[in-house]
Amino acid sequence: MNAKRLGWALGTATLVGAGAYLMIYLYRWEWNRALTAGIFVLIAEVALVAGAIMEKLRGMEERLAQAPPVASSAGTDRALRVLRDTAPPARDHFAWLTPRTDQLGVFVPVLMGAGAVLSGLAWLVERLARRTARPVLEQKLAARLGSLSLPEGGLVAAVTDEPVVTRSMTLLLAPRVESLR
Repeated sequence: MNAKRLGWALGTATLVGAGAYLMIYLYRWEWNRALTAGIFVLIAEVALVAGAIMEKLRGMEERLAQAPPVASSAGTDRALRVLRDTAPPARDHFAWLTPRTDQLGVFVPVLMGAGAVLSGLAWLVERLARRTARPVLEQKLAARLGSLSLPEGGLVAAVTDEPVVTRSMTLLLAPRVESLR
C-alpha cells in the first residue's frame, strides 16, 4: 500500500470516526465533546477536499507537461499581432494621485475640508442634543426611579403603643374573629 492510499484511508477513517462520535455526543447532549468532534470532522473534510483538489491539479499539470509544444506558425504569429494591436490601452487606476501640472490636485484637500466641516456639524448637533435631551431624560429617569424609592419614614414603622395591623393580617384574622362571636 503506497503512502497516497494510506493518507486517503486515514483521512476517511478520521472523518467517519469523528462523525460517529459527533452523533453520539449530540445524542448524549454532551455539547463540548460534540463541538470538539465537529472540529475534527471539519478538519478531516477540509483535508480530504484539499487532497482531491491537489490530485486534480497534479493530473492537469501532468497532461500539460505531456502535451506537445505549440509550434509557432504564421497563423499564430498573425493572431498574436492582431491581439496586441487591438488590445485596449492599460488603465492607470490611481491617476488622480499622480502629480500633474495641467490639473490642480484638489481631491484630497476638498475631502479633508469636507471632513472638518462635517465634524463641526456633528459637534454642534451633539451639543444641541445634550442640552435639550438631558432634562427630559432626567425627568423620565426620576419618574421611573420614584417607584423604587424608600417610603417617607424609612423601612421601620414609627414606634407607637398601638399594634400595627396590616390588611393581610385583617384578612387572615377576620374569619377567626367572626367564628368567636
